Formats: sequence, C-alpha cells, structure tokens
Amino acid sequence: MMNWWKWHIEKGWRPVVLLGCFMTFVAGAVGLLLSQPVQAQDNHAQSSAERLVTIRDRGREQTIMTRARTVRQALQLARVTVDERRDVVKPDIDMELTGTTFTVTIFRARPVTVIDGSRRSHITTAEQTPQRIAKAAGITLYVEDRVEFMTSDNMLLDGTNVLMNITRAPLRTVTEEVDIDFPVEQLKDANQPIGFKEIKQLGEKGIRTVTYQAQAERGVEISRKEISSRISKQPKKQIEVIGTKPKNPLTKSKGAHIFTDSRGVAHRETYYDLPMNIVINACGGGGYTVRADGAKVDKDGYILVAANYGNYPRCSVVETSMGPGKVYDTGGFAARHPHGFDLATDWTNGDGR
Repeated sequence: MMNWWKWHIEKGWRPVVLLGCFMTFVAGAVGLLLSQPVQAQDNHAQSSAERLVTIRDRGREQTIMTRARTVRQALQLARVTVDERRDVVKPDIDMELTGTTFTVTIFRARPVTVIDGSRRSHITTAEQTPQRIAKAAGITLYVEDRVEFMTSDNMLLDGTNVLMNITRAPLRTVTEEVDIDFPVEQLKDANQPIGFKEIKQLGEKGIRTVTYQAQAERGVEISRKEISSRISKQPKKQIEVIGTKPKNPLTKSKGAHIFTDSRGVAHRETYYDLPMNIVINACGGGGYTVRADGAKVDKDGYILVAANYGNYPRCSVVETSMGPGKVYDTGGFAARHPHGFDLATDWTNGDGR
C-alpha cells in the first residue's frame, strides 16, 4: 500500500485526489457486498412480515396482526381450533400467507336433516350449497327441484338440526354417460395355427353423453325421453391377429378324411372342383378367389362349402379343417353323410376358377 501511495505522489498526484479515489473504491466494494443478500431478504420479508389476517368463523370476525407464514399457524396464534376431518377451511389450512392482508373462512360441520319426500337423512356436514349437502346425504338433486331451508317444529324428531326440504319437480333433466363398445379388426395370419390370437392394439371404450327429460311421481322416475346425445370420447379400435393355419387340414393327396370340430362333431370332408359363379350369389355375391393352398374363398375369406341344408342352412358359417367356411352348396353326398362337408378347391383342374 505504501509503495502504491509513494508511486502516485512521485507521478504528480495530489494526496487529496488519491484519498478520494481510495475512499470511492472502498465504498463501492462495501456496497457490492451489502447488495447481494437484498433479494433473499426481500423474499424472506414477504413471508415473515407482519400482516393483517381476518378470520371468519360462525358468523363472527376477528382480525389479528401476525407474522404467521401459513393459515394453520395463524389459526393457532388466534387460538382457533378446527376439526380437519369435518370442518372446511378456505383457503387450504396449509396454504402460505401472502400480501399484507389475508382472509380465512371456516365452515363448521353442523347437523342437517335432508327431507326428500318420506325419506329423512340425518347428516353432519360443513357443505354449504344444496347440491353438496344432498350429495353428502347420498341424494341426487336435479336443477329443476326446489330446495327450502327451515327450522324444525319437532325437537324430538330433528333436535336442533337445520332442515333442508326438497320438493321434486315432475319433469327434470337427467344427463348420463354411456359406454360405447370399441370395434374389433381381425388380421389373419396364415403362419399361425387356428386358435391362435394376439392383441396387437388394445381397444378402449368410448363415452356417449346422453341427456334425457324424465318424468317423476313422488320423486320416482316413471319415464324418460332422450333429448340430446353427443360423443364425448371416441372409442379406440382393437386390432387382433388370429391364426388361420389348419392343424391337420384336408389335402389333395388325402382325398377324404374325418375332421372333429370344437364341439366334438365329426365331419367327413371331401373336396370338389367346379366353377362357383352361380352359387356364390346365394350369400350376397361379391365373387370368389382361389387361396394359395387351393381353397376357394368368398370376399370375406370363408371357404366355399357344400353341406346338408337340414343341418347346416345355406350361408351358415361352419368349422372345417382348412379354416372357417360358409355353406353355399349341397350335393348327393349330403344324404349319406348328413354332417359331411365338401370343400370347393382348385386341386383337380388347377385353372384358378
């Protein structure tokens, strides 16, 4: 420091000027150090400063000056007790106090008798509105109903309870949410055996909001009419993969064999190869194609089957060893084999028809 001072004097600086510079430097450093905790002090001061808290309880008000940081602390300092299981404090009892003034309202639980026709429900609740009081009593209150608060004339029956009398309206509006089933799309996998099933995308039900106008007598609904409906949530499609590979299918080399279905019914299966252009129209048309394994299938993928119409009506769906089939045709074999199936294939001609 002495060397710094001596150097500046030798350079022609006056002592007064040097002293002023030195004092300015010191003041700036001190100011910088003191300014750092200001923000933290301001934040702390906001939460710990004195404030006016007004407490409203049972129709009375009291105001206190306090440094309490939460509603709970303010109530404790004011010697106000609450039953947190039954009473309601607004704002929340653990909320932090802010600002210079604050108001706390306490809703005390009190006995209430809810009269709904011949039904009388005695409850203890801090709820204030008719809708919430009715809900606490397990009663549905509709907007068209009329509510009246009164005092009881029968102290033996109701004690000092507040009475809430409900007069039911003959017509009321009812809104309900109804589930919408999700659609199912099935993807066929020829590499998986029949009976295999895998959910590729899980479906979700939708929600339909339906509004009715309901008619009631003595509080009991006797009829309703739908007046509006809207889909509030669209259903999500479920996608499933199902196997179509037969475990022991009929083949060209077998010619005929016995197939037992899932119900235990034995079917003698054979195959034939004829043009199916005429019979395909029996069940809605749409043409047919030849599958990779030679089976003739309709537009929905069902194998074209000939069967006994007495046991398997035309257009009915049946199980075969080659997969699901649909009855389009019959033949002379059906009298000898009433549960037999003749499967349409392209195995004889191999012409794709």
